[in-house]
Amino acid sequence: MKKRMLSIALIAMLVLAGCTEQADRPVTLTFWTTTQSAETEFFANRIAQFQQEHPNIKVEIAEVPFNSATNQFKTAILGNQTIDIFRADNSWIPEYADLGILYPLTAVAGTGDLESYIDSAIRSAQYQGIQYGLPTVMEAPALLYNKRLLKEAGFEQAPQTMEEMLAAAKAVTSKDRYGLFLTDDSYFALPYLWAFGGGTMTDDRQIEIASDNSRQAFEFMISLRQKGVTQPYPDFSDGYNNMMRDFKDGKAAMIINGPWAVSDILSGTEFQNPDNLGIAPVPKGPGGQGSPVGGHSLVVSKYSEHPQESYELIRYLTNTESQLIQSQMLKTLPTQKSAYEDAVLATDPIIQGFKAQLDAAKARPAIPEGAQMFTDFTPNLSAMLLELQTVDEGVRKIEDSWKKLLKIN
Repeated sequence: MKKRMLSIALIAMLVLAGCTEQADRPVTLTFWTTTQSAETEFFANRIAQFQQEHPNIKVEIAEVPFNSATNQFKTAILGNQTIDIFRADNSWIPEYADLGILYPLTAVAGTGDLESYIDSAIRSAQYQGIQYGLPTVMEAPALLYNKRLLKEAGFEQAPQTMEEMLAAAKAVTSKDRYGLFLTDDSYFALPYLWAFGGGTMTDDRQIEIASDNSRQAFEFMISLRQKGVTQPYPDFSDGYNNMMRDFKDGKAAMIINGPWAVSDILSGTEFQNPDNLGIAPVPKGPGGQGSPVGGHSLVVSKYSEHPQESYELIRYLTNTESQLIQSQMLKTLPTQKSAYEDAVLATDPIIQGFKAQLDAAKARPAIPEGAQMFTDFTPNLSAMLLELQTVDEGVRKIEDSWKKLLKIN
């Protein structure tokens, strides 16, 4: 640890020296973003403003498909391709840090720079106590529900427990609609696991997927299908699109999804009046409550020739002004504490609804292999939900794959 601290201090000295010599020299930064069109437009507008305020810095933006972005970034960096800044999913950061391809922001951050961010947001971009990114958006899937449909079924508020959610789903289900869309995407299974006291893997590499509590969570998910309160489709093909379409059309009364879906949801016929969209924490169960806290951060390549300028840009893109503009434009959750004091956000039911979920959210394992845990989790969860294999068979297969992933004998 002492050696690492010394190396960071040395980097800081070299950076400051270099910046003094090159303060007025034109600099070009390459910025890779994994955003879609609306978010990319936000970044482009803010970067244009940044360039007006920093005429010596030019920024080139490249949009990279999210599903292939992490491999493209690693391949590019290790292949000596010039990338200064990358918008990374927070779950990728431990792996990048472990590979040694990220620049430690501790070397360039000013005193107190990091204190303005929400604690859980800033910690999500750390690895082994070192800051490697600045958080640009926070995410936590919540229970989204159609207020009209639940009210017609006799429910004036969102279900608070898993049993209440099952009761509401039963009451809503009819020939033309169903209560709850159940996805086989294992990321969205995490709230069920935590509700029953189960888990996946821990920061100290303990595997919990085959515990009795985890098994209870999967049994509950299966029972939702068996009771006929979930989508009436034979499998999970095109699941996400089916979920969004059915919810927007009023065929599904409840789904679990994140703030990134809100803009699309509000385009649906059921939500032309946005007040019909209810947002509440995922119901608690006998073992607790939780939803995976996630998000994205802006990181700097270890091999960037302009780390100070890169830091200035990512600091600008995540400051309070940027966060307020982004939140009002895209309904994202700000990462700056002061943003929540804004009068508009303080009365925004969508922002505040997700903020309530964020307060009950849980972190995923902060290990280099953490982002890969869903690779074998999802297909085995799908097989369990379709009853193509038993819960015991499914959790054992996931456990065995994770032992190989973590190199546990």
